Amino acid sequence: MDRTQEIMEKVRRIELQARRMSTATFAGQYRSGFRGQGLDFDDFREYRAGDEPRFIDWKVTARTGTPYVRTFHEEREQVLLLAVDISGSMDYASAGIEDTKREYAARIAAVLSYSAALNGDKVGLLLFGHKPHFYLPPAKGMKQCQRIVREILSAPTAGSDDTVEDVAAEILRTQRKSAMVFLISDFLAEVDKQAIGKLNFRHELVPVRVNDPAEIELPPAGRICFRDPETGELFEGDLSDKQLRQAHHKAMQMHRVEWQRVFNQLGIDSLDLLTTQDFIPALRKLFNRRSRVFAH
Repeated sequence: MDRTQEIMEKVRRIELQARRMSTATFAGQYRSGFRGQGLDFDDFREYRAGDEPRFIDWKVTARTGTPYVRTFHEEREQVLLLAVDISGSMDYASAGIEDTKREYAARIAAVLSYSAALNGDKVGLLLFGHKPHFYLPPAKGMKQCQRIVREILSAPTAGSDDTVEDVAAEILRTQRKSAMVFLISDFLAEVDKQAIGKLNFRHELVPVRVNDPAEIELPPAGRICFRDPETGELFEGDLSDKQLRQAHHKAMQMHRVEWQRVFNQLGIDSLDLLTTQDFIPALRKLFNRRSRVFAH
């Protein structure tokens, strides 16, 4: 099977799974996780007892001599933007793990995009990891969902992680309207609180960290040759050395804790997932948590 056939087979498999997972119930939970529908101006009408005084339009009132209030209708359409990391490190899968981090990210993106489609929302895609970034403007419909999965899986891998500042700037440039932004990455890049803060100020940001278990806890596999997936650099290491494994685990944990501290300080909901994990329960908890917060 050549690469194109292999990719299309993966796309079809992920689409089938996403359609099954994106039930009406889950789509409703997804919907409730938005900060809240916006209000668009509709019309003027005469003031009635019980109306909110803050909605009185004083210009119309002065012109007519009768109190008038502005009326609004709820903006039903929401926008979901999936920002997915396709840098070299996202194509990693340790021995015995079915999905690379990129494939796992594609599954998450598929479920979210199909849930958006069921709600009549627009969904767009930004792929980052090397320049130029790929941007697919938000649109409605199942064909958009299919294309999103296909683009994530088929995009060429090249280069190292973008800086968070670069990614945030690209999202702010391409997505002017407020959106829910799922930023799906292994977050191996340098921590940048300022860039994340700017992005979260404009949009509803949900970082989703995806890691392979072996990245966090190296297996005692003896002497092996490593290849950096982003630079191609080769180096040897003896994984039977317990101190080496402990030092790696400590460094990874410190980096992860630093990222989590930034999310907590900015009041950002985030998910921390392993590629061996069923992500649906975690997404449900996220949306349920957000819906309870926005209900108050």
